[in-house]
Amino acid sequence: SGHVTNAVYGFSTMLNKAIEIMEPSHIVVAFDTKDKTFRHELYKDYKGTRKEVDPELVTQFELVREFLDEYPIKRIELSGYEADDIIGTISRMFPNDKVEILTSDQDMLQLIDDHVDVVLMKKGLTNLLVMDEAMLLEEKGIRPDQVVDMKALMGDASDNIPGVPSIGEKTALKLLKQYDTFESVYENADEVKGKMGEKLREFEDQARLSYQLAEINCNIPID
Repeated sequence: SGHVTNAVYGFSTMLNKAIEIMEPSHIVVAFDTKDKTFRHELYKDYKGTRKEVDPELVTQFELVREFLDEYPIKRIELSGYEADDIIGTISRMFPNDKVEILTSDQDMLQLIDDHVDVVLMKKGLTNLLVMDEAMLLEEKGIRPDQVVDMKALMGDASDNIPGVPSIGEKTALKLLKQYDTFESVYENADEVKGKMGEKLREFEDQARLSYQLAEINCNIPID
């Protein structure tokens, strides 16, 4: 029919390969919707620096959904929320089951706990890194609960989360090593010396907003 199908082909091939490698007993695929989310209500410029998605890709989204329905594989999307929130909520619904999240999105690392692993696609499915609590500590030097703390302090250009100006990954790590949590950083902000301390205090509201934007909502209304 002349319809472009490269993304559907790529998605289906990748999904079948992932099933072969991971041998899951259950699968769900989560999608973003085109609607604004609660994060846009908090901060209108959320993800404001993203480029427009290629129209040839957009036209294939429905085909990808159709492919999953025919498989059939359960898919979930919910207006007002992101795929991250769906995945976070589902991961908390089954505390007695092993949950593996297949993604290339490092935001998901905050969901790791004793029954949830994040399987990071470093280079498609040819290089998978299973991130559990021990591996996260080894690779990033932080615990899962510090992932949001980090992002709130340093921001995230890809999602246009502002963070605190002039605080990058190294500084955020240093602060968390010293004070352990985001809240503790701010409880002790008056004792942080120099320009870093000034910026922390000046941009506290922005950092707190960034925390809200970075935190995955694990309690959204799905059955």
